[in-house]
Amino acid sequence: MPRHWLLLCALAAAIGHAANAQEAVLQGYIEQGLKNNQGLKQQGFILEKSMYALKEARTFFLPEVNFNSSYLDSRGGRKISIPIGDLLNPVYTSLNQLTNSSAFPQVENVNQTFNPRNYYDAKFRTSLPLYNAEITYNTRIRKEQIQFQRAEVDVYRRELVKEIKVAYYAYQQADEAIHILESAVSLARENLRFNQALVRNDKVIRTVVSRSENELIGLEAKLEDARNQAVNASAYFNFLLNSPLETKVELSKTSEIAILADTAAEGRREELLKLESLSKINALSGQLAKAAALPKLATFIDLGSQGDFVKFNNDTRYYLFGVTLDWRVFANNRTQYKAKQSEMDVRATGEQISQVEQQLHLQTQTASNRLKSALQIYNASRSQTTLSQQYYQDQQKLYREGQLLYIELLDAQNRLISDQLQQSISYLNVQTRAAELERAKASYLFSN
Repeated sequence: MPRHWLLLCALAAAIGHAANAQEAVLQGYIEQGLKNNQGLKQQGFILEKSMYALKEARTFFLPEVNFNSSYLDSRGGRKISIPIGDLLNPVYTSLNQLTNSSAFPQVENVNQTFNPRNYYDAKFRTSLPLYNAEITYNTRIRKEQIQFQRAEVDVYRRELVKEIKVAYYAYQQADEAIHILESAVSLARENLRFNQALVRNDKVIRTVVSRSENELIGLEAKLEDARNQAVNASAYFNFLLNSPLETKVELSKTSEIAILADTAAEGRREELLKLESLSKINALSGQLAKAAALPKLATFIDLGSQGDFVKFNNDTRYYLFGVTLDWRVFANNRTQYKAKQSEMDVRATGEQISQVEQQLHLQTQTASNRLKSALQIYNASRSQTTLSQQYYQDQQKLYREGQLLYIELLDAQNRLISDQLQQSISYLNVQTRAAELERAKASYLFSN
């Protein structure tokens, strides 16, 4: 194999290794964020709540046992007169005369109150629904609410992945700006020393040194500002990961492979899945409203004891079995009106789905165009930086040979620094646009 092919293969392998290293570092942070982010944990708790709601709905199909007890004691109130004495006393008198005895005493009339006195009733009631359509539709709604919440969690996860990537690239750009300004400060200090030597040798006037000192002070101020921006970018990145804000962020060397356009296939947006679940919930709500007009059949059995207080024996114990039927016969079209409301919700959600589909398609197309533009700007800025670097080196050589004014050297230096920073910013813009396109296409593949 020719030597130049070996060099190209080695270069491609090195670039590929750098890209894989950067992707591995960033992927590790993404997995950490998906695991620890507080907002995502909140969404997970809401999903878990929906699962418990489904389990609760299913319990309505099972028997239910309740213990009920009551104690009643009263004085006065309405009474009923029972003429027992008037009925029995003549008979008892005749019997006493016939038997020549007093074996049959006289009986008083009875006045019995309606309210119970010193009375208790305690029972276990076991009930079981035999037919209740409302329970069935409620359970189906709970199932669909779980799918809705899962889609909500996935929406948050995708947005979190994008935010982590953008925050990582922002910190990467801030770190790159620090390196650029540190290099610029070093150049400014070297120029200052060179100009001081020229002044000592009476080659230039003192103003050149003053200009060099001012240039150095300005670059040092920009460097300090860049460091503060890097601290803020790092703090926000750690905030997304739910890590201590001062945690050091690991950076890997950037590579050309990392800024290629996203060519992954477009996935199904979870926002549409949410709306589809909402439409199903609205449809089930309409069926639930109609189910209110259907009969409800249930059975029950009571096992208890009733009688005078503190008495419990075979005479007080009882059981009671029954079947109940509840059927709403007339409610002024209440059920129909409620079902119509759900029908309107379904239609409104259908229109919303159509609108969101168009919005998401527009978002994808816009993100793709922005990425293409960002790539073109980055390539142009990279070429401009290369030219500025060569131009500055040439100008510096001429200045050291005494063939160039210092102000012309400063112009070349400022142009180089500006172009380097612009290249760094354009690189961040490319990475950000790529993350936005990945988010718009829902092409990021989760590990679980």
